[in-house]
Amino acid sequence: MLELYHFHGATCGLKARLALAEKGVGYTEHAVQRPYLRTPDYLKLNPNGVVPTLIHDGDVLNESSVIINYVDDAFEGPALKPAGPLGTARAWWWMKRADECLPMIGTLTYTVSMRPGILKKSPEDLEAYIEGTPNAGLRDRRRRIIGLGFESPDFPLALEGLDKMLGDMEAALASNDWLAGDAYSLADTAMSPLLERLDELACAEMWQQARPRLTDWWKRIRARGSYAACTVATPNPEKPQHREEGAKAWPGIKRLLQA
Repeated sequence: MLELYHFHGATCGLKARLALAEKGVGYTEHAVQRPYLRTPDYLKLNPNGVVPTLIHDGDVLNESSVIINYVDDAFEGPALKPAGPLGTARAWWWMKRADECLPMIGTLTYTVSMRPGILKKSPEDLEAYIEGTPNAGLRDRRRRIIGLGFESPDFPLALEGLDKMLGDMEAALASNDWLAGDAYSLADTAMSPLLERLDELACAEMWQQARPRLTDWWKRIRARGSYAACTVATPNPEKPQHREEGAKAWPGIKRLLQA
């Protein structure tokens, strides 16, 4: 039996779902709400209180990059790692890069879109919300973001890192049709949710204006059946909010990128 815990709109949850869709693997879906991630039952499965969590015949796997690699190895279907050690290494490099950039996309999301709603909490509820984050590094970062917003030192660093990520993707696509070679791989699976979130936050101009290869790659990603199955059939319910708040923030973000 295969089970996946995620919530619609979760960046790393989308990564796991894309891999499962690419492999054509069926599973029992547990699409939960964010508060459930802090319950004792869920924290037994995933002590960090995040998604995704994959359970296969009773064995529990956490961390999205670990999960998508496991899915590729454990199930029949199209291979999602390039043939040969060099291709595999390149795919793993991009999976590592996606993990490194995840805090940056989280900083952007919380600063631009989530913070206004969080600030409506009472001081007591706000403190409980922050302290309820199990991971200490994430907890401290959220405290800065919620307290300082666009003035947080994390925000320009996140933008710089994401812009560098997009530039590296553009460079990689100069040599190959896909990020790790001539065929779609886990490298593309890992990076797709990051661009999905940037697109949701009205930041697509970061590649549409001066990164034609990445623009074409994103168009091809969105044309895949896995993308339709994971984002069109079950869209992120927060997408309209992300889009609205992102459009408001984009002029300031653009100025920071140009500085």
